[in-house]
Amino acid sequence: MTYKTFTLGDLRALLAPLSGARRAAVLYALDTHTNLDRTVMLEWKEALRAPTTEFARDLIRIQPRHLRLDYVFWEYLENGSAAPLFCLEDSVSEVTMGRSFADLQALYDRMIWIDAELEADSFSRDLKQAMEG
Repeated sequence: MTYKTFTLGDLRALLAPLSGARRAAVLYALDTHTNLDRTVMLEWKEALRAPTTEFARDLIRIQPRHLRLDYVFWEYLENGSAAPLFCLEDSVSEVTMGRSFADLQALYDRMIWIDAELEADSFSRDLKQAMEG
């Protein structure tokens, strides 16, 4: 996976196969320059106190809280129990075709914040609305 330029659209496409909770955790780790293990173990008390970017705060705010589990990023296992995001680093490696999280961090750090596909969809919707009156 070699990119001349790496865009938000590229990142969206890479992370698309992950569950919502896993995507949010990866984005949080990328945005805060936190390693994945620390992000997986992030608890609400620490998350709400930590100085972060607005984007990272938004990622935290949209996470559902579990009554018994104090982790910010969690998911239900097949047996129905809630658990932290086990093997998140492996998930990242799978969707990035073997790249490490450090490689993904480097791409993120120089990413161009444009998603051409979403921009085109938005333009098409706006054009259709304008033509309809």
